[in-house]
Amino acid sequence: MKTVFKTLSLFILALAMLTACNKESSEKRILSFTIAGLNVTGDITENPKAIVAVVPYGTDVTSLVPIITISEKATISPASGIATDFTHPVTYTVTAEDGSKASYTATVTVSPNGGGIDGDPTTLSGNIDANTTWPDLGYNVDYIIDGNLTITGNALLTIQPGVTIMFTGIDGGIEIGENAGIRMLGTAEKPIILEGPVNNPNNGSWNRVLVHSNRNDNKFEYVQFLRGGSSDQKWNGVVNVRGRLSMKNCIIDGSLNSGISTEYEGYLTEFENNAITHCAMYPWITENIYTLCSNISLTNTFTNNGDNCVYVDPASFELDDDNYTLQALSIPYYLHQGLSLTGNKTFTIEKGASFLMAALTNIRVEGSCGFIAQGTEDMPILFRGENAETKWGGILFESTRSLNVIEHCKIMNCGSSSNWNERTCLYIRTDAKLTLNNNVFGPCRFNGVGIENIETWSNVQHQGNTFTECANGNVWIEGGGLYNGHEYDDNAVLNDLP
Repeated sequence: MKTVFKTLSLFILALAMLTACNKESSEKRILSFTIAGLNVTGDITENPKAIVAVVPYGTDVTSLVPIITISEKATISPASGIATDFTHPVTYTVTAEDGSKASYTATVTVSPNGGGIDGDPTTLSGNIDANTTWPDLGYNVDYIIDGNLTITGNALLTIQPGVTIMFTGIDGGIEIGENAGIRMLGTAEKPIILEGPVNNPNNGSWNRVLVHSNRNDNKFEYVQFLRGGSSDQKWNGVVNVRGRLSMKNCIIDGSLNSGISTEYEGYLTEFENNAITHCAMYPWITENIYTLCSNISLTNTFTNNGDNCVYVDPASFELDDDNYTLQALSIPYYLHQGLSLTGNKTFTIEKGASFLMAALTNIRVEGSCGFIAQGTEDMPILFRGENAETKWGGILFESTRSLNVIEHCKIMNCGSSSNWNERTCLYIRTDAKLTLNNNVFGPCRFNGVGIENIETWSNVQHQGNTFTECANGNVWIEGGGLYNGHEYDDNAVLNDLP
């Protein structure tokens, strides 16, 4: 009997052990959830079963690749490593070995503009003398620049979409040497952001990006320059170009200085879809009028700036090598020193352009330089003083080119003095050739149009011109004589053009 009992006990023990060995796992947890390529880890909770991941501003959530680890012997659907659209929450079902299931709801949110996640940014200072690429690290701030960072030698600095750069103070900036280059190419979804320290939200919290080089590499696209321009020198704009630069779809928002400055021979090869706003001085200041005749688009906007005009400093523009067309921007050009056009090529002003003239200045069209200022009834070209009280010297015209045209223009606020070269809205020199149609002259302190020598007046074709508020008469003939069968006295004053 004892033998039978012992045998039965051993059988029951073996059966129990076999059952225990064959029992299937019921574990069905998500242990980790990361987004490939973004250095982003989701937070996982068990009650409720949820995953929350925050990705950097500008991230496209329609095709993210999650890397998921789960309990041993379990499976998951959708699978780990599969590109997934997280526009809406995604449910992940984990199935244990024993067939039991658990569902987790994964939600991916995008940080607000300029945001990312906390991390350890890279701090830089001094010089970079080798080709360098800065990728998006996915942090609130990816790179910190302490002081002025200079790119030297033949080095090219490439900054990738989504990067945020913070400068530590008012002396912070990036300077591109004469042979170096810079490419900051963001996207609409992942702009590149340059800003000052987090504890200084004021304009002027950092200085500028200064480009000396003429390399074709120099390109800015979808870059936001926020609260820069710390220098009180008017030429130190947030983007300071002394070489060549292409700039598209960028924002300059906030400056204690100007937005863009093109110094010396600084040249914008392309300039389109940019927005410049909240600059204490000018949105754009230039010493190089040639750049104003480059590929500038009407799609740029300039708003809420202290002096909302383009400050033009050069007093002369030589047209010996090529013809140039000055673009019509949405804001006026401010001719601080006036303008003298020389050479034997043609200067054309687009319809709708406007000019603010400093007191006592002139526009001079000299020698054999061609001049075409051809507006339309709906889009006239405007020349006036910088404000209602400012009087300037008007246009002095002596060009002998037969193609010269002034049409549908308004020439106003003239007569800075009674001298011959400052008393009229338009003074036409001896032998000058010009077609003069449908213009408005005045108000003027003295005369609307001055004619130096009536005997050469046949070189001027005119019709449809009008005068307003010319205090000393509409037309002044300085040098009289015989014209069209009529004898005119010196200093004669007429109501209309002869």
